[in-house]
Amino acid sequence: MLNNENAYVVEMKNIVKTFPGTKALDHVALKLRRGEIHALVGENGAGKSTLMNVLTGQFYCDSGEVCVEGEPVRFSSPKEALKKNIILVPQELNLVPEISVAENIFLGNEIVNGGLINWKTVKKEAERLLEMLDVQVDVLQPVKNLSAAYQQLVSIARALAYDPKVLILDEPTAVLTNKETESLFRSMQKLKKSGTAMVFISHHLDEIMEQCDRVTIMKDGCLVTEVPVSEITKEEMINLMAGKQVKKTERAKRTVSDEIFMEVRHLNREGEFKDINFTVKKGEILCVAGLVGAGRTEIFKCIFGITEKEPGGEIYIEGKKVNIKSPMDAIACGMGYVSEERRHDGITPNMSVMENLVMPSLDQLKTGGLIDWNKATKVTDQYIDSFKIKTASRETLIKNLSGGNQQKVIVARWMAKGIKMLILDEPTRGIDVNAKGEIHQLIRELADSGVSVVVISSEMEEVLALADRIMVVHRGSISGYLEDVDMVTQEDVLKIAFQ
Repeated sequence: MLNNENAYVVEMKNIVKTFPGTKALDHVALKLRRGEIHALVGENGAGKSTLMNVLTGQFYCDSGEVCVEGEPVRFSSPKEALKKNIILVPQELNLVPEISVAENIFLGNEIVNGGLINWKTVKKEAERLLEMLDVQVDVLQPVKNLSAAYQQLVSIARALAYDPKVLILDEPTAVLTNKETESLFRSMQKLKKSGTAMVFISHHLDEIMEQCDRVTIMKDGCLVTEVPVSEITKEEMINLMAGKQVKKTERAKRTVSDEIFMEVRHLNREGEFKDINFTVKKGEILCVAGLVGAGRTEIFKCIFGITEKEPGGEIYIEGKKVNIKSPMDAIACGMGYVSEERRHDGITPNMSVMENLVMPSLDQLKTGGLIDWNKATKVTDQYIDSFKIKTASRETLIKNLSGGNQQKVIVARWMAKGIKMLILDEPTRGIDVNAKGEIHQLIRELADSGVSVVVISSEMEEVLALADRIMVVHRGSISGYLEDVDMVTQEDVLKIAFQ
């Protein structure tokens, strides 16, 4: 152990990592001190996740050196990194849905006495770790019973069970409410005082300004700068990430038709939502706001046929009553759906960018009963270009793209299909400020072309920037609407959300 309290617990020097056709990391350095919260920021595709995957043993670097407490290491797996108490909490949930909260927290890290798991201690310790995050739930229930926000907190509790020296948090607040976020930050400050080094990856720059000590900024696989947070502004960070002056996107003035595309009447699903009634107009951007766990996602999963509605609820498309029992039925009615769980429900990771993009459109791409791959290539290239998708080629596996570029492929998929209504659940979660602006512009262009767009979002700035109309959901019911969005403030939305 090094005695100097300012010594680096981790040093990454001149890290190079290349994938076929892409130099993901180009001589990148990162230094972590004990007891600091170190922000790692950059646009999607900047190399942040790749750098952390090298640190945690997911990837070998082609060249460069990783030192832990002054000693060179070369981890061949995350398990070896864990032995050094280095642990990553990924952005995407990786829990086992069917087993209990307590079992998930200690999975692979079981508390054993005499060769047997001590379940009494497991339960007690699981409760203690969750208590650190101000979470009080039944730790014996299956984790699938919890909301996405609580599952994220369970993932963090699992990391805390390893007593980490280095804790890497990748977009940890993306699904958390303000209250849950504050609890997480309190826990982070406690860990900081105990000497834990933390890497905090976030596109919420306000959080970085408030919570972090230093920031490393990356762009296109290269280190841009490392600087104390006290010596940089949020605007300077954005410009360094982008490599240019970034203008904040202004709210666009739009005129929306009064013609109704979809009407929902008396939709119910036990334990999730009740008596849901609303309309979506043609070419409208309807933003659905509310607290995490309010039932927003559940309503639209049911409308899209992912879950089953109770008898009595009715859905009308262009004035005609429809019976949607599956996503295939919804697609046949002209709907598309972009899930909030991109990796689990959106992409097929071991297929190419082109295969993912044209998947719903294969029938339209057939000639003489066979898929015309020349047509598929043209469609894919068109959207790679117009959506500015960063990929080595259309044949690149989609899992090798950054999260933001994966999201662009998923949105492009439905535009290529020619749908009439698109439901987007948290469309810019985990996406950097510049890619977010591009997605917002694509949403507006889609609506301008006559497509009805539903945006479910927890980000008030996003809701106010995009919405023609805001529908607020609270505890499984629609608690109100805000029509004159030009005059609406975040406080107006929150007042209705807390009713």
